[in-house]
Amino acid sequence: MFRKFLSIAVIAIGSNVIAAEVVVLPQAWHDSHYASCYSSLKAGMSDTYGISFEEDKNILQIPRHMGLRYFVIASDTTSGTNSQKTVFEQRSSTNWCVVLASPPVAALVPGPVSATLRRPLTWTSVTQAPPGFPEMKVLYKWNSKDLIYVPANCYKGNDGRWKSFNCNEAYQ
Repeated sequence: MFRKFLSIAVIAIGSNVIAAEVVVLPQAWHDSHYASCYSSLKAGMSDTYGISFEEDKNILQIPRHMGLRYFVIASDTTSGTNSQKTVFEQRSSTNWCVVLASPPVAALVPGPVSATLRRPLTWTSVTQAPPGFPEMKVLYKWNSKDLIYVPANCYKGNDGRWKSFNCNEAYQ
């Protein structure tokens, strides 16, 4: 009986170690649709932007082929300059996944495409800050284990002078 209990305890402890290896997104990204997959782009857009997204002229979809991958960069421009952006990747005809979800930003651009992975290795987002406040830049890197782009480096600054800071403090 003791061995049975001990083996269950070892499994439970081992499970916590495995769970700790999961990518932990900074707080600003917690309520996003990160890593969600859908049977169609329409289903993903509906879940992300609401069921009437197709009728909303402020919901934009920009299709992009990069490497051998097909992406759709979606955004809600209702708020103006800075808008939330969501990157959907088509993995099959019936599988669309959110590989990046940014808080409101002015720009989101892909980095160089890897010759071996056939996808951008990075994406960079930049906010447009009001006068007197620093802009924020976030570098997202491809995480091949979790199949998403994760915030890796965060910077604040103006006029090209950037200072690194902890991404857990971003967008607070």
